[in-house]
Amino acid sequence: MANHPKPGQIRNRLKKAQFTLSRKILSAWIRPIFLGGTRHNLDIKDSDLICYALPFRSTADLLVADKACQSGGLPSPVGPVDQIDEDRAVFFLSRPEGTLGRKSQRRQSERMMRLFQHQTNLPPGRRIKIVPVSIFWGHQPDREKSLFKILLSEHWSATGGMKRFFAGLFHPRHILVQFGAPIPLDELMASENERPRQIRKLLRLLRVHFNNQRQAIIGPDLSHRRTLINTLLEGKAVRDAIDREAANGNADHAAVEKKAAGYATEIASHQSYRVIRFFDVLLTWLWNNLYGGIQVNNIGVVKEHAQSFEIVYIPCHRSHIDYLLLSYVLYHNGLTPPHIAAGKNLNLPLIGPLLRRGGAFFMRRSFQGDALYKAVFDEYLHQMFTKGYSVEYFIEGGRSRTGRTLPPRTGMLRMTVRSFRKDSTKPIAFMPVYFGYERILESSTYMAELAGRAKKKESVFDIFGIFSSFKREFGQVTVNFGEPLLLREFLDQRPEFRDEPPSVTSASFTDACQKLAELLAVRINSAVAVKPVNLVAVALLSTMRQNIEEQYLLTQIQRLRDIALACGPDNCSVTDESPEDILDTAVQIVGLTRSSHRFGTIVSASPEQSVSLTYNANSVTHVFALPSLVARFVRAGNQTTPAEIHAFISGIYPYVSSEMFLPWSPQALEAVVSGIIDTLAESGIIKRRDVGLTAPEPESPEYSALSDMARISDATLERFFIVVALLRAATTASPKELETVSAGVAEQMSVLYGINSPDFFDKSLFANFLTTLKRQKAIGSELEIADGFNAVEASIARSLDADVRYNVLQAVAHYVATRREPAEPGEYTS
Repeated sequence: MANHPKPGQIRNRLKKAQFTLSRKILSAWIRPIFLGGTRHNLDIKDSDLICYALPFRSTADLLVADKACQSGGLPSPVGPVDQIDEDRAVFFLSRPEGTLGRKSQRRQSERMMRLFQHQTNLPPGRRIKIVPVSIFWGHQPDREKSLFKILLSEHWSATGGMKRFFAGLFHPRHILVQFGAPIPLDELMASENERPRQIRKLLRLLRVHFNNQRQAIIGPDLSHRRTLINTLLEGKAVRDAIDREAANGNADHAAVEKKAAGYATEIASHQSYRVIRFFDVLLTWLWNNLYGGIQVNNIGVVKEHAQSFEIVYIPCHRSHIDYLLLSYVLYHNGLTPPHIAAGKNLNLPLIGPLLRRGGAFFMRRSFQGDALYKAVFDEYLHQMFTKGYSVEYFIEGGRSRTGRTLPPRTGMLRMTVRSFRKDSTKPIAFMPVYFGYERILESSTYMAELAGRAKKKESVFDIFGIFSSFKREFGQVTVNFGEPLLLREFLDQRPEFRDEPPSVTSASFTDACQKLAELLAVRINSAVAVKPVNLVAVALLSTMRQNIEEQYLLTQIQRLRDIALACGPDNCSVTDESPEDILDTAVQIVGLTRSSHRFGTIVSASPEQSVSLTYNANSVTHVFALPSLVARFVRAGNQTTPAEIHAFISGIYPYVSSEMFLPWSPQALEAVVSGIIDTLAESGIIKRRDVGLTAPEPESPEYSALSDMARISDATLERFFIVVALLRAATTASPKELETVSAGVAEQMSVLYGINSPDFFDKSLFANFLTTLKRQKAIGSELEIADGFNAVEASIARSLDADVRYNVLQAVAHYVATRREPAEPGEYTS
């Protein structure tokens, strides 16, 4: 007699068939983004039993989660867990209710409660791990009230079945699946004795996790822009500013209020998910057609901090593309794009509204003389922080034309610290970001500006210039996230803030913000990306005439790469390409010339290419600064010892570090220098003898390599010597005059030595050195020489060639003999 299936078995088979059919239909259409769903990312061992937790009961969510687990090689949530006799490996925290499933009711899952007993019965070494899975059907908040927007965007209310259907139908690529860190059930049970407390703790951990994930991925629960502007105008500081301006009698109260509302409208962002999706499509096309893609490093630290902190992104500023690049990277890694502080000069017709809807808020270059504007902007930034927005701004103040990280400005940081002191409910984490380009869109413009041409005003027609760039190669872009800086910890380390916070006009407040700015600049530089064109630029520009034999160049590229890996900052990234591939990449991007000769191939850079390469070299010079100083010291003497090298580096380090934002503390310097000596010795460019360290034989290739390594720091030390020579001659009456004369002497040196680097005579670099001399008490406030000056002068002079010192001193003597009113660079070169 045949065995007929029971009614319950029939229902189970039908459900399984229905689920299988639904999964096939869904898989054929949607293309979710899976984040973190692998055994390696989740630290799951073969002996672990996995059970997934989803925030809402939903067949569609379960189908997507199952697809994600299949993609990551994880156990299926709809499959059985035979070891504990459960038919599914998933439970839900709440169930949908209401007409369209828009409401959610919390219920304790029976399967979840059984897991505690299963864990008790398991043998030692077997663990049940609860893996939270967040699913977002359109991962941006909705703010507008149109039906289409409500249907297609994710927000803070429960996502109903109808919304999932339309989101999957119209935007199949905007579905995110985020796997959270597993919760080991045995560890949780060990922390609480009673079962009800264990259950409550698990529920609390899961709810906090899901809430933090939602905050990190879709951003805060946003209000309408008009509501935000009205909130700004009701802020106490803004009301006080309105009252003061009205009291001055320049306009009546209503007119001042209207003026403040105009400022708020001018400033405020108007972020739109539709525009973000537009930029997503546009930029995907741009990166794939103009650049060779994007490499992202250390994104995990951003995801970790985004769940608990208000993130303030602090990137280096190299190009107008920076604004879009960071938002694109964050969006594609499941994080909400930040609100970006952009200069008012970018608020152009067509472009400005697009940037505003992409998250930009606009600011004037200066707030001086307009207390009302300052109050409105201050209040807007404060609202950004207190409402949980992530924010992005550039502390360099403008784009770097030279490739160097510019001295930071403290304006936005001061506003951030003030806002945090007013309301520290949401802790703030600064996230340094480094953009590594091999070629930038504005490269020709930058070189023209450095050569003396006036800065070109931004125009809406500039966007069409991008299309002319498609015939060029731009290489790959790298985005490195550095070590976060937690604002509360930074302020707690300063007693004046911990005991009694100083006023915003006090010297201690100013000093704290300056230290914060410098520390962030250091962390940006520590996340540097050393890319193929950077290595070739450093190798070529350290030769005398930017011509180099190819095989020697390949050897130098390998040496520089090894030195960067061994001696670079902890958070830097270094290309893993072979020297041959690195050179081929640089030839393709820069257009270097290969000329075959009887005894080998010569690689050459034209004068224009050499100028352009200074940008790439400057971007990574700080990685090689200390190795270059060690090489100089060894080359300058017949024989030396590690102790003498340590003493030399310690004396000059504050000045080099101030220009290049180096990350090592004075206490760590000895160990760092010892490591550099070991690396240079292993590469063969310095030799260990019984009594110390020496240079290789002068006729050897290793000696040439040592000389090339030493030349990397030529420009920095020559600028230092120009300043100390002028100070020694006591020829200048003010810092501004000294900066101008120093730049003039440097320009003359660039002509004498054929230095194709306009930034060599950049006045800001001389100003920075002067500031550091004062800070180190080597000179006084009136430029008078102090006790520490002689040691600095001797260290710099010892590291320079005699002919360089001679030409600098001759130029200084010429200036002394013909001294007149300060002039601009170029007047001292005749």
